[in-house]
Amino acid sequence: MDKELLLIPKPKKLRWAFERESGATIPKNGFIYTTNEKAAKYLKEKETVFKEYMITKSKKGDEFLQLIVNPYIFPKREGYRLTIDRNIVITAHDEAGLFYGVQTLRQILRQISHFENKLPKLFIEDFPDYENRGIMIDISRDRIPNLEVLKSIVEKLSELKINQVQLYMEHTFTYRGHEKVWKEYSALTPEEIIELDSFCREHFIELVPNQNTFGHLSKWLIHDEYKHLAEAPDGYDTPWGGRYEYPFSISPTVPDSIDFVSELLGELLPNFSSEQVNIGCDETFDLGQGKSKELCEQYGKGKVYFDFLMKIYNIAKRYKKVVMFWGDIIENHPEFIPQLPKDMIAMVWGYEANHPFNEKCKLYSESGLSFYVCPGTSTWNTFIGRADNAIENIKNAIYNGYKHGAIGVLTTDWGDNGHPQHLPFSWIGFSLSAALSWNLARIGVEELLNNINLHIFETEEPLAEAIYKLDQLHNALPYTPNGTPYFYAFIFPDAFSRNEKLREISEETLGKLKGELQIIKENLRSMSVEDKKLENIVEQVVNDIEFAKLGIQVLSFLKNYGSIESVPDNEWNEFDTELERVLEDYRRIWLKWNRPGGLEQSIFKLTRIRRVRNGDRRGLIF
Repeated sequence: MDKELLLIPKPKKLRWAFERESGATIPKNGFIYTTNEKAAKYLKEKETVFKEYMITKSKKGDEFLQLIVNPYIFPKREGYRLTIDRNIVITAHDEAGLFYGVQTLRQILRQISHFENKLPKLFIEDFPDYENRGIMIDISRDRIPNLEVLKSIVEKLSELKINQVQLYMEHTFTYRGHEKVWKEYSALTPEEIIELDSFCREHFIELVPNQNTFGHLSKWLIHDEYKHLAEAPDGYDTPWGGRYEYPFSISPTVPDSIDFVSELLGELLPNFSSEQVNIGCDETFDLGQGKSKELCEQYGKGKVYFDFLMKIYNIAKRYKKVVMFWGDIIENHPEFIPQLPKDMIAMVWGYEANHPFNEKCKLYSESGLSFYVCPGTSTWNTFIGRADNAIENIKNAIYNGYKHGAIGVLTTDWGDNGHPQHLPFSWIGFSLSAALSWNLARIGVEELLNNINLHIFETEEPLAEAIYKLDQLHNALPYTPNGTPYFYAFIFPDAFSRNEKLREISEETLGKLKGELQIIKENLRSMSVEDKKLENIVEQVVNDIEFAKLGIQVLSFLKNYGSIESVPDNEWNEFDTELERVLEDYRRIWLKWNRPGGLEQSIFKLTRIRRVRNGDRRGLIF
C-alpha cells in the first residue's frame, strides 16, 4: 500500500489509516444516503460502480455512501470532509463543498486499481484558500470552441474545483443589427449563452460575462458603419515600436461611443445569471493619438481614461452588481485608483515570470480596492507553449496576491495572432492555477504532470511530460517576451529579420531543435498507437509541433538569406508545400473541436509569410 494518491488540487489535510491499510471493497449494490439529491445523482451518472445504487433520504446505518450538507459540522465555505473506512462519508459546508468532495472521491476511484481494487482507508479535510478561482478563455482571436467542447472544458475545470469561467469577447456575440461584424465568426447566440450558463451552474461554476468596451475593438471599427467611433481611424504608433494600421479603441470624445457601449451591454448581460461583469478597458494604446489628443493634453491622459471608465461602469451597474476591469492602464495613473468605486474589482494582469505582482498588488491593497490576480498560460504566440514561464508566472501571481489580500485568481488563455495553439497546451496552466488557488501548498512539476495525465488526459502514458518538454524548447533560443522566436519569425518574418537576437541563434541550435521536435513527435505517435483514446489529443499536439518546425525553418532562412524574399525558389517551394500540408491538418483538426467561423481568419494570419514573400508587408488585426 505504498502507492501515492494523485489528487489535484491537493487536499489541505490527508491522513491515512495505520500502514495505509485497505478499506472496503465497493459493493455492486447499495444505498446512497444524502441530504442533497443532486450530488448523489451526479455521482451515479459519472461513476459506473454506483450506477445500481439507490438514493435515499432515510438513514438506517447500512448506507455505503453518505453525502451530507451540514454547515454546523464543517463551517468553512466550499469545504468538506471525506472519510473512507468501511463506508464512505462526505460531510460538507454547502452544496458546492459536497460537489468538490464528490470530485475528490472520483479522483480516488480512478486509482483504485493501485490499491488492490479496494478503497484506501483515509480521512480528508479540505477547503479553498481563494474564494474565487477562475479561468478565462479567449474566444475573440478567431477560435471559438464548439458548445460541446466548452462544456467538456467546464466539466474538467469543475473537477479541478475552479468556480468561475470567463469567455473573453470583443465581437463574438450575435448582437442584433450588427451582423456585419460577427457573421463570419460563428458567434455565440443568446440561447447558447443561456444553455452554457445553466451547465456551468450545474457544475458550481459562475459564467461571468466579459465584453471589452474601450480598446480591442478593431473588428468593429474597421467597418465604415463604426469607424466614426474610433479614436484613431487610421491607426496609431504602438508602445513597442512600429505602427498598428487599423483603428483600435473607441473615442471618449465621440458622444455615440457611450451609446454604443450601452447597446452592447444592454443586450449581452441579461443572458448571464452572474451578478458580475468584466468590462475590459485594457491596452488603450491609441488614447490621445487621435480625437482625444487635445483633451488629453488639456487634462491628462489619466483623467480622460478615468472619466470614460466611470461612464462605462455606470452603464454596467444598471445590469450587474459588480464591475471588473483590467488594471493595466489605471496603474499608470495611480492617483486615480483611490477614486474608483469600491464595488469595482481591478484585474491585475501580467504574463512574464518576473511580473511585479508584489508591487502591483500592494498598490491596490493600500487603496482599499478589491482585486484579482491574473496570470496566464503562456500558450499564445508560441505554437508549443512556454510552460516554464507559465508556472513561475502563476506562482508569482497567486502567492503575491494572497499576501496582499487578492479576492480571486483569473488565469487567462489568450489567442493572439490567429490562436493556432490547440487546447492541450493550456492544461498545464489551467491545472497549476486550479491547484494553487485552492491550496497554496507547493506542487512539484512531476506531480503536476502526473495529475494531468491521470485526471485531465486520463491516460497512463507520459503525455503531459511530452507537452512540457515541448514547452521548454524555446529556452535554447534568446528570450522573447510574450512568445517564442520561431512563432514571431513565422508570423512576422519581415520584422524578425531586423531583430538583433537573430544573430545569437546558431544553425547548430536550430538543427538540434528540429531533431528534438521530431523525437517528441515520434514518441507522441507511439503513445496514440498504445492508447487509442489519445489519438485526438496527440494529433493536435503534433500539428503544433509541425508549425514550430516551420518557424524554426524560417529562422534558418532569415539567418542565411536575410529576408524571406531572398530565399531561393527551390527552398521556398519545398517550405510552401509543407506549409500547405500542415494547414490542411490544421483545418481538419480545427473543425473537429471549434466553430467554423474564424478558421479562414486564422489561416490568413498563418499565411502572412506568403504575402511577405510577394512584397506585401501589411500588418494584422489584433
